[in-house]
Amino acid sequence: MSLTVLGCQTPYPKPDQPCSGYLLRMGPSIVWVDAGPGTFAELQRHVGLADIDAIWISHLHPDHCADLLSAWNAFVNTPSLSRPVVFGPPGWVERVDAMLGQDGAVGSVFITQEVCDGDALRIGSVDVSAWQVEHSVPAFGLRAQYRDRVFAYSADSGPCPQLADLARSAHVLVIEAGADTPQPHHCTPEEAGDVATASQVSRVILTHVSPGVAPEHALWRLQTRFAGSADLGRSGLTVPV
Repeated sequence: MSLTVLGCQTPYPKPDQPCSGYLLRMGPSIVWVDAGPGTFAELQRHVGLADIDAIWISHLHPDHCADLLSAWNAFVNTPSLSRPVVFGPPGWVERVDAMLGQDGAVGSVFITQEVCDGDALRIGSVDVSAWQVEHSVPAFGLRAQYRDRVFAYSADSGPCPQLADLARSAHVLVIEAGADTPQPHHCTPEEAGDVATASQVSRVILTHVSPGVAPEHALWRLQTRFAGSADLGRSGLTVPV
């Protein structure tokens, strides 16, 4: 059981630094969590396209979903591949169809599902649940459990009670720090640390750090509020769950 960071750059990709995307392997199930630009290529360093069971799109900002178009292009041109299920926020299918310029394009390649707050879902042998978090557009964090191991992903979110519930007792929490100072739609590093402490998580991966903050300084700021294990997200980082 492992998590691999495909990318966590914000708000746009840079050379060798894709935007948000994560590869979650829990038992036999493989989930691509968020599809920021650059992450589709990185994904293929680690798994084959035929291995992907599901794709989770937390919200429709391009730094979290743009490479879904690349994935569609790959799957539509490789008809021998089985269709993964794609979970996304309400209206995601129509939005992607509009970008592709063809009604029904997404459903012809992917098994599509919209998620709502509190949805309890199953991906292979993994129990997953959707938690709506506080962002400028509808956004859904992910909690995944395989046997007794728990992974949690905040998506983009400002401080809100749902974050602590989403992350409760997780073995690995991926949480963003897209704000330098407090704001409604992203956490500061200190707020990310508060969530991790309140949730009693075992390990934190800090990602999506505000462009105005040095990543190492952001990690230090988180560690002033969280005494547990903490790492900076970077492309290629793999940790056990």
